[in-house]
Amino acid sequence: MNNRKKQWRLTVMAAAVCATTLVGASVASASPSVALPKAFVHQTLVSPAVVGYPPYAYLTSSNKIVGIDPDLSTALGGPLHHGVELKVASFENSLLGLQNGTYFMVTGSDITAVREKTLDMVSYLADHYEFLSLASQPAIGTTTNDLCGLTISTVAADSSIPILQGYSTACTTAGLKPITVTTFADQGSAVLAVESGQANATTATVTNLGYVNVQSPGKFRLDGPSFDYVYIGIATKKGNGLAQSLAKALNVLIANGKYHAILAKYGVQADAVTKALVNPNPNITK
Repeated sequence: MNNRKKQWRLTVMAAAVCATTLVGASVASASPSVALPKAFVHQTLVSPAVVGYPPYAYLTSSNKIVGIDPDLSTALGGPLHHGVELKVASFENSLLGLQNGTYFMVTGSDITAVREKTLDMVSYLADHYEFLSLASQPAIGTTTNDLCGLTISTVAADSSIPILQGYSTACTTAGLKPITVTTFADQGSAVLAVESGQANATTATVTNLGYVNVQSPGKFRLDGPSFDYVYIGIATKKGNGLAQSLAKALNVLIANGKYHAILAKYGVQADAVTKALVNPNPNITK
């Protein structure tokens, strides 16, 4: 879990710490069968739900676990022909639970070279930074030069800031106006700056911005050039064979359309991968 997702921590997090919710996946008889490693066939498969990070995972007002990760976790039960249960946990405890066998997988993990040394990881999203602007205003354009002269809002200390500063330097070197970067305490305030006209656009991961977009239909558009790609993956214990089974199961969901339907539900179709990979090269561009 990276700092981008922490921008969206919900006030229900305190309640979630003491809440435990179990959700059984319905086993879809029509799904192609993907074999689990023998050691897991008769086990209860529990996946942690790291709530407080919409749209990855969060609690509704009725304390129901929802989000991209819970929906995908339970959907995996179809091709695996095995129920998947969800249990509220912190990300840190999720990784500890993975190592001690409490959880069979952990979703929402950035895939890095360091993590791939000790974990097997399966890619299921290609997250990246994009921009959000008002739909009532002219579109930004698709190149970094189109950002020249604009005011962009973002969260203080966000990893996008030095990148935008580099783009700004390129603007002035080319004789164009610089990019003005304004920072705010959280993503909600950065979005409000766009609504109020203080900024032409805000930038964040497309997962976060896609969620904002579907919450306010017709108000915003995902806009501008894409940058700073990172795979989001499922982490499993190194060498236990689960990663290969999960990749096959995810690819069944990609092929039958259930994967894309889940992403569309949360407005993050732009994060879709064409194929789930085991331990992919973490240095990606698109």
